[in-house]
Amino acid sequence: MDFGPSFSAPVMTAGAVLWRGAGMAREVAVVRAATGDWCFPKGRIRPGEHMTAAAVRAVSESTGLRVRLGPWLGFTGYSWQGWPERADYFAAEADPGACGGGDLLWLAPGRAADALSRPDDVRILYELERRAASGAGCFLLIRDSACSARPILSAYGVTEDACGMAEETAADRERALRIAGDSFGAGRPAAVRADPGTVRDLFGELCRRRVAPVPVEATVPEGGLLVLHGTRERIFAVERHLA
Repeated sequence: MDFGPSFSAPVMTAGAVLWRGAGMAREVAVVRAATGDWCFPKGRIRPGEHMTAAAVRAVSESTGLRVRLGPWLGFTGYSWQGWPERADYFAAEADPGACGGGDLLWLAPGRAADALSRPDDVRILYELERRAASGAGCFLLIRDSACSARPILSAYGVTEDACGMAEETAADRERALRIAGDSFGAGRPAAVRADPGTVRDLFGELCRRRVAPVPVEATVPEGGLLVLHGTRERIFAVERHLA
């Protein structure tokens, strides 16, 4: 009997290139998977779970470490037991002094590239190196709505109580811009909620005040947000998420 072609959506997973240290002393974490391959920590995204929250949970479960996400680095695609799988990776900073346990190795980037089993994982590692993770801040611009962005805020190390509000006034906008500047300068996360027009205006002004990547669409749907990664001088990555 001919059943015809078989189709399936990829299994969605999320993980992180976990790093510690700075400059020449920077190390990244690689783990041994159940298959025996050396890879970055990752896990399947649960139904209803946001990708960023899944990445933090999976890394914590794999390594025993608490982490804070940085920018999205890209994704890899491969087949596992005949099923397609996609893995999205973020940069993630480990708590100072973190060691982890189990089948985890902290390696210099060059040694990690040699240890990784999949060439696509090496490509993701090089993306981390290109972005020079150390010293970057993370600022979240959230479209004000009834939707909770708590899972995403938590993944980047921000609490909802610490999330500021910006109204359509010059004073509020300048305060939000100062919050962003402090976040980029100190390398610590911060977030501001605002109406759609103010989100668009703040994003435009932040890009005008520092070197920015190719323009990104600043409009976000209800419950959406922009995540900006950068320093006082430049924004090197912008992500759009739905909460």
